[in-house]
Amino acid sequence: MNLKHTSQDDYLHELQAIKAESIGWLPLGQNVYLHRGAPIGAALDSVIEVVGIADADMAGLNVLWLV
Repeated sequence: MNLKHTSQDDYLHELQAIKAESIGWLPLGQNVYLHRGAPIGAALDSVIEVVGIADADMAGLNVLWLV
């Protein structure tokens, strides 16, 4: 499959990044974000979200989000 990126795709990607950063996600690199919602060593599970959208339900989790 050959996917083309359009200016609309770029705009939507940038908008998604702004939304993620506005709710506490830290950009680690292009398309990679970290959210530290719980102290390191807490009894909560960590999550790797490969496909999905950052959302407020993840606030208490440590999450590495790969876009």
